[in-house]
Amino acid sequence: MAFITGLYAIHAPASALNNSRGENNIGQVKAVRIRNQEYPYASAQAWRFWLREALHNTVPDWNASPIYRGKGKRQQSFTEGDPLRYWDDDLFGYMRAERADDEAKGGALTRIAPFRTGTLMSVAPVELTSDFGVMARDDGNPVLHEHEFYRTTLAGGFSIALRMAGTFTLRDRSGYRNLTADQVRQARSLGLEEVPELDALRLPLEERQRRVAALLHALGRMSGGAKQTLHYTDVSAAFTAMSVLRGGNNPFLFLLSPAAAPEIHLGALDEALMVHAEDMLSPLYLGMRQGFADASRPALELRGLSVLHPRQTFDQLAEALWQHPEWFA
Repeated sequence: MAFITGLYAIHAPASALNNSRGENNIGQVKAVRIRNQEYPYASAQAWRFWLREALHNTVPDWNASPIYRGKGKRQQSFTEGDPLRYWDDDLFGYMRAERADDEAKGGALTRIAPFRTGTLMSVAPVELTSDFGVMARDDGNPVLHEHEFYRTTLAGGFSIALRMAGTFTLRDRSGYRNLTADQVRQARSLGLEEVPELDALRLPLEERQRRVAALLHALGRMSGGAKQTLHYTDVSAAFTAMSVLRGGNNPFLFLLSPAAAPEIHLGALDEALMVHAEDMLSPLYLGMRQGFADASRPALELRGLSVLHPRQTFDQLAEALWQHPEWFA
């Protein structure tokens, strides 16, 4: 099975992109403590939220599923759970476990997401900075406050299982019962392809390609993050490395050296390209902004690697999807 597998990195020059619970009037950022050192991070949930916003704002055809809330004391939130109509239900997965008297219309539906994301973690430890502020306008007592921020590179892995995009399994098993009985009948009436070996129904190839291409388009145009009025951080990719690979492992997770200044780990790059040569179904797509890890650029060019702006890299791979239907098989 083919996967688009890659690494996504953000340059955070003075940032607080994902906040934790505040304490004693101090706004805290999310961070992991390892051997008394702090590694700030942006959660996978935050990253996916930014991506959903980018899809909504930059892809006119993107069809987002409505959100429903549980009533009363039931703390539930779920989407429609209809991947036939809604592109994000297809690619981001869902869990809808409502009670229903009519099994044809309700019951437990779950879908393992073809699109998978990691946590955007600082590549190097940092010392968090606390900024002291005062709210003092006109007359009256001032209000004191603090918030944490950091300077680092945040990086995380992502993957898209191309065979499962637009492919809906029918097995009565957690994660694999994607459609209700009514949706199955609707899918068959629309002429969806039967995939007996997966016990699944599949959308036409062109529709599957269109949905994944939209996702890649938005990955090149991300925006969002907390504390933007104070820190104004660009969360679009400063660096990305990705390829279409046979198998779901990610060989690109060590491409950024754990250093305070951004630097490409050339040994890790050479190792990934050598060890995974037989698994790579596409070239390596490298995107790197001017000003990010510039000292590494000559070594990349000596290896014959084309380096574009990250947005151009995502768009280039999105275009390649249309020339390679075998990736979706």
